[in-house]
Amino acid sequence: MRQQAQSTTPNIIKEMQAGKVRPVYLLCGEEQYLVENTLKQMLENLLSPETRDFNLTNLDGAEVSVREILSAVEVYPVMADWRVVVVSEATVFKRQQGPSSPEIIQSAAEAAEEGNPRKAIALMVKVLGVSAQDIADETSDYRETIGDLIEENEEGLSAEDLEFLRNLPQITSQIDDFQHISGAADDTEILIEWLDGELPKTSVLIFTVKGNVDGRSRLVKLIGRVGRYASFASLEPGRSRQQDRVYQGVSRKFETFGKKISPSAFNLLQRRTGNDMHLIAEAIEKIIAFVGEKTRVDERDIETVIAQSSFENIFALTDALGRRSVPQALSSLHSVLESGEPPIKVNALIARQIRLTLQAKLLVDQGELKPTVDRMNYQSFADTVFKPLADKMSNHLPTAAQVNLLKQNPYAAYKVIQAIPFFSTDELIHGLEQTLEADVQLKSSQLDPECILEQLVFELCAKPDTRRLARNRI
Repeated sequence: MRQQAQSTTPNIIKEMQAGKVRPVYLLCGEEQYLVENTLKQMLENLLSPETRDFNLTNLDGAEVSVREILSAVEVYPVMADWRVVVVSEATVFKRQQGPSSPEIIQSAAEAAEEGNPRKAIALMVKVLGVSAQDIADETSDYRETIGDLIEENEEGLSAEDLEFLRNLPQITSQIDDFQHISGAADDTEILIEWLDGELPKTSVLIFTVKGNVDGRSRLVKLIGRVGRYASFASLEPGRSRQQDRVYQGVSRKFETFGKKISPSAFNLLQRRTGNDMHLIAEAIEKIIAFVGEKTRVDERDIETVIAQSSFENIFALTDALGRRSVPQALSSLHSVLESGEPPIKVNALIARQIRLTLQAKLLVDQGELKPTVDRMNYQSFADTVFKPLADKMSNHLPTAAQVNLLKQNPYAAYKVIQAIPFFSTDELIHGLEQTLEADVQLKSSQLDPECILEQLVFELCAKPDTRRLARNRI
């Protein structure tokens, strides 16, 4: 899929500039900056500023059905060549990519809390595979499906999520009618039928999706045949500066202003932005304004302009936990909290790091990773271990990329694996239990959140005998 993305993506803008406009486009992938930047360039080529407001429709894919999307496409342009309909996060593609059910449930719960019951039920219809009427009537199909959903995702659901699921029939009563709330299968077939028919000559339909979709599905293949499908993978560091696409892009950007960035300054820029292309683009603008006539950007410029990010602090925290350094872990914890990260999120990030380390430990136990892998240098690990193992085993780990070790940036996985020698499997499992206890305390107790996290950090860093001694004293 990555090769297809690299070969197809540049052609979209070049084709439009050459007058070749397709009726439908699908832009997706992990690198959202590239998705959004491509969409921006497409709109600039398709629409003129004078008539843009008349001919551009933006739709939330979670709130509308495919029928409503296609109705918008049928409208003729006003004093222009093209009418453009942009649909973000269409659930028909989320269903194709097998999304994490807890994530969709949380999105639906948030919609209900914000006073948008139609969006909440539309999302749940996609997940459950039953109709809105089934939910309202609490049919046997609905009761069986909702029971299975809760059982399958129990570990990933909060008390608030479970309460939301129990109240689904009451939420449907807030909707006047169920028109256009259709299931994923219905939407897929309707869209496929449209793609197989005579497509509009004056309208362009653009779908954007965060994350990847199933490129092997019939729907996505059909879009690729009659339109354009582009998947934007995360930009990973190359073996050298010449092969590093992020470095090359940043360097070209600085060159347009007559400036160069030193390799060490670029490394610091990456660390302070977490290699997030949005943050990098914003940082470059600030740096250009700061350095003035200076032609070379160095580390001091980055340190002055770009504050140490929460990403850097969180990485330092999890790294200190891996090395069981109490002073460094507590120092990093305080830096993270001072940067404004909510305590509940910090605890979730610690739990995620433990979960990823446990996955690495289990891969070692199964013989998929050599016990000495933690002593490899990064580049050898990325080339000879991570990429082959990700191809072979990533589908055996959790579906959601956020909690799948082999779907992380190779460098993040490399740092996780450095912690393997410091923890036993039982300790990691116990660590997950401790983060769960901390989560309950953060949400329900009157204790100071900072004290709760300090205690958690101390216990995670402490040696087993120290923990037993502490419990005995209590």
